[in-house]
Amino acid sequence: MIVFLSDIPWDALHQRPQQLASRLAREGPLLWVEPATISRRHFYTPVTLEAGLFRMTLPMIPLNARNRRVRQIAGVLSRIALIRRLLGSIQRTLLRRGLRRTGTPGERVAFLVENFQLIGLVDCIPSAYVVFDYIDDAFGFTSLPPFVHALWESALRRADVVTATSSTLAERLQAVFPREVRIIRNGVQYDRFSTEGGTAGRPGDLPPEGQPVVGYIGSVYPWIDYDLIATTLSAMRDVQFVMIGQDHPDVGKHLARLRAFPNFHFLGVRPYAMVPLYLRYIDAGLIPFRRTSLTEGVNPVKLYEYSAAGIPTIATDFSDDMHEFTEMVLIARSADEFIRHIRTALTRRGQPAFVNSLRAFARANDWDSRSRLFSEFLHPHT
Repeated sequence: MIVFLSDIPWDALHQRPQQLASRLAREGPLLWVEPATISRRHFYTPVTLEAGLFRMTLPMIPLNARNRRVRQIAGVLSRIALIRRLLGSIQRTLLRRGLRRTGTPGERVAFLVENFQLIGLVDCIPSAYVVFDYIDDAFGFTSLPPFVHALWESALRRADVVTATSSTLAERLQAVFPREVRIIRNGVQYDRFSTEGGTAGRPGDLPPEGQPVVGYIGSVYPWIDYDLIATTLSAMRDVQFVMIGQDHPDVGKHLARLRAFPNFHFLGVRPYAMVPLYLRYIDAGLIPFRRTSLTEGVNPVKLYEYSAAGIPTIATDFSDDMHEFTEMVLIARSADEFIRHIRTALTRRGQPAFVNSLRAFARANDWDSRSRLFSEFLHPHT
């Protein structure tokens, strides 16, 4: 039995956590444990997602809530140690009940921990094997109280294996507690992104045919360089720009500014299953991030998805780790260079040799291969 302690709900943006969980569940039962969020249904008793894969919810203080006011209230409540102890007791009770309903007595339990704020739950199974997968700089999203830092360090010390998605994140972990950190980067569901779409036609909400389309697909959050996008929109009136993803409450003013450009199209959230279809009609993919402590540690899933779809990527110089992928990515250090790189990418889109190299890169980084690595860690004696 694997217990997957997730930072996000199952039906949130479909990325590394869900990709790994669904594959690991094919080898044996997996209990996906997610934090309760205000806008989603809660499952305090496990429900079946598919054969061998179960989902349940645990209550948590919403320190990472999208709403600023909710975050402020959560920060105040989290300072009260009695509330934290009571919440921890409820979490342990619910998890033990969930394990009884989804596992078998005496079954070996391993934890795959991405939500380190729940690290105390591993004590429910004293002999449990623990893998701590650090996928983002948790302290780059919002300000977190000191006890969260202590939980982070506890996860780092308790884990039998520690993994990270980038060299930068690995170095940050090792600066706190010197130990081996294995780098397992993100990946892509290659078959879906390289071939899916079939005979389906061009989505009706894309701009009309006739001009090149450049796109960004992902979270529309404050770490995007909206000034850069505005400058690019103004300089490239002959190119249509599409943005697809969940927008954060704090970026409304930025989107309003961009919407003033006739060649900008914000489409909002689209189902994960539809993303490959949109990419079929996009000529180049963007990763226009600002350099922050968060983005410096990012290994972007969209790089692999763009590549599997055969479209070139243009990125800002948001992370030194991205220089490892210079054969696949055009990295811009200024607005002028960003614009020039888009022009270059649009010419490369039609070059079969370049497109084939992108697909080969993506194929080598399929989620299946990533999952096999975690399977080896989680089943060390089998």
